Amino acid sequence: MASILVVDDSPTVLKIVRLALSSQGHKVITCDTGEKALEILKSDISIHLGIFDFNMPGISGIELIREVKKVRSQKAFKFLVLSTEDKPEIISKALANGADVWMIKPFNNEQLIKQVTELIEKDVSI
Repeated sequence: MASILVVDDSPTVLKIVRLALSSQGHKVITCDTGEKALEILKSDISIHLGIFDFNMPGISGIELIREVKKVRSQKAFKFLVLSTEDKPEIISKALANGADVWMIKPFNNEQLIKQVTELIEKDVSI
């Protein structure tokens, strides 16, 4: 199974995502800021998937993707963005900046598990 970093400023979202994905056997690491996420990613090379909130204080989801790409040169790292935003121009910008999947909150656990599974299966090295 995969090592996944979940970054969201909502403790409730962190708990829901952690429970849903850990129930599938994934190792789930959580934090509440983009700054903490960068520190974790610099020190733990086993993480291959990031699930990032789009609207966070400090580093936004798109900025976090850009920064992660600087510290993680491997193409295998995948990005799933969670957001309440549903404007096509915002989603397009995130996808153009490296997000692999955009999911709108609220989401159901089955939908999240399906998206994560698809991202992991695209990369057989995980």
